[in-house]
Amino acid sequence: MTFWSDPDGFLANWLIHLLAGIGIPAGVAQAIGFALGAAILATGSLLFVLFLIWLERKMIGRVQDRLGPNRLGPWGIFQSVADMLKIFTKEYITPSGADKVPYNLSPILTVAAVLMVWAVVPLAITVYGVNLNVGLLYIIAVGSLGEMGILMAGWGSANKYSILGGLRGAAQIVSYEIPRFLSCVPVVMWAGTLALTGIASAQTGYV
Repeated sequence: MTFWSDPDGFLANWLIHLLAGIGIPAGVAQAIGFALGAAILATGSLLFVLFLIWLERKMIGRVQDRLGPNRLGPWGIFQSVADMLKIFTKEYITPSGADKVPYNLSPILTVAAVLMVWAVVPLAITVYGVNLNVGLLYIIAVGSLGEMGILMAGWGSANKYSILGGLRGAAQIVSYEIPRFLSCVPVVMWAGTLALTGIASAQTGYV
């Protein structure tokens, strides 16, 4: 039994039966259940990132004797709120002559690639989005979408230096991916599966 989005998931089944009980077609109810599960996973991962930013700011602020991350609100949590507001209120600039579609789509694609990875990451033995039998391969494939965001940002800016920077950044990521892929091979050989739940279970001695 899984926590959310697999067909055997407890909460997914409960919500699907609840929606079907009030007259919503089973297919629509299942789509709503999966969409809500994806929203919960995405929100949870973003909140986790916010927590890590707060923790990093707090630790570095302690080392550098900076007051904000440690004294702004209880436990310095208001510093993260201030950082979030700063990001949302920063001036939005699109260079003149830029191709607006790829230029503005590039950060969305980059963030989406990171969030899509969380769909197969098991947070506990029964808490995960979906149990793909090729979960590790899925992470490798989806994680590579970030390179497209870098290329689109450089190309869409219509600036020669930005294009060269985007190509160089993508080439660097590709060079990092080769040893990353090779490092996954021993794990798959040892666990005997590409599913992340299987790999996690293999670490306890129970496959």
